[in-house]
Amino acid sequence: MICSLDKCDIKIEYTESPVAEPILWESHCHAQYEMIAVAEGDITVLLEGQNYRLKKNQILIIPPLCYHSVTANEKGIYRRITALFGVDAIPNVLRAEFTKTARNTECSSKIIDNLKEFCQKENASFYAPLIQSFIVQIFYDSLMQTENSVRTETDEFLQKALKYIDEHLSEKILLDDLARYTARSKSSFCHLFEKKMNISPKQYILQKKLAVASKLIDEGIPNMIVAMQVGYENYSNFYRLYNKASRLTNK
Repeated sequence: MICSLDKCDIKIEYTESPVAEPILWESHCHAQYEMIAVAEGDITVLLEGQNYRLKKNQILIIPPLCYHSVTANEKGIYRRITALFGVDAIPNVLRAEFTKTARNTECSSKIIDNLKEFCQKENASFYAPLIQSFIVQIFYDSLMQTENSVRTETDEFLQKALKYIDEHLSEKILLDDLARYTARSKSSFCHLFEKKMNISPKQYILQKKLAVASKLIDEGIPNMIVAMQVGYENYSNFYRLYNKASRLTNK
């Protein structure tokens, strides 16, 4: 369901499915915030090289443009609520706290039950302000609680590589430069990056650029300017890749 607010939409849905395979969601990123609330199940979210483990009544808030994948830690039924929403859905005072860092929080089963109920309503827009208020409450709760996620220690190789990519998204990023920056051979860099991130560095860079492009286009910036801002001198190449990614996302 899509809840329409004055300045942005909240795309929220309740889903339940049997878990047969470990990988639930392949690696991807969004131009919006994403919230994953677990009603039942045990999952690990690999986000920009860090592992976040979530169980029943735990919620993870993922900032825009953060690459992540989701795997199941056990078989059974996985019940969750997922929401995608823009920055305008949360108050100004909270935005700085959630720009780059993912946060997770414990939440009451009542909040998840209420969100589940709203997801099943037919008149989504009628409940949009109430759904937004629950999301804002979850943001505040996450600031006031000690994080419950199980995360890996900081991976210096990944942090260095991802930082370089983020700082050069407006340019053409060469694998040779990334390898040199992380003091590895090109083949060693590509192998290690894919092993740790579950995606090749080329695909990671492409999807990251396209997510940034989507955000800029949503903000009203002309497509040709967006293409240059994410490092594409050839507008037709950018247009082809962006349209292909948009079709896959909307399937």
